[in-house]
Order: sequence, then C-alpha cells, then structure tokens
Amino acid sequence: MTMKLELSPEVQAGLLAQAQASGMSLEAYAEQVLRREALRGGQEGRSLNTNERPIWEVITEIMKDVPDDVFDRLPKDGASQVDHYIYGLPKRD
Repeated sequence: MTMKLELSPEVQAGLLAQAQASGMSLEAYAEQVLRREALRGGQEGRSLNTNERPIWEVITEIMKDVPDDVFDRLPKDGASQVDHYIYGLPKRD
C-alpha cells in the first residue's frame, strides 16, 4: 500500500532527525513506527513519546552499538558482588 502524508515542517524535521539517529531513511523509519503502532493495536491513548516506551526497548536501543568485546570484559559475578565493584567492599562468599 502506498500512503501520502502531509506533515508540518516541525514534525518532518523531528522524524528526519530520529531516522538519521537510527541510521535509517525517513521512509523506513516512518514505516517502522507505523508498523510498531499497528502491532500494538487496541492500546489507544499511548503516544510515541520515547519516555513511554517499555524499559527493555530503551535499554536495547541504548546498548545496540556496544561491541561484544565490551560485554566480554564485564565481571561474571557483577550482580552478586555489586558492592565490591561499585563501592570497593570485599567480595562476599
């Protein structure tokens, strides 16, 4: 299906900036946003405000460009020994 949208210059500039930040064309980004909203179906009242996205989407977006070797350097016991790694306390048994 082909759709033509008349957007204000402000909305177009905002969408273009978000598309470029995502490394996408304006058309591909708009299609992604529309597809996501269509799949959400029946959840009226929700906006496209990024502050209202589920936390896992925000984390995934933030972490998408982190190289795998950075994750490989993270401690495997980071969750259980958080006080050691953040505050320098001795490791717990």
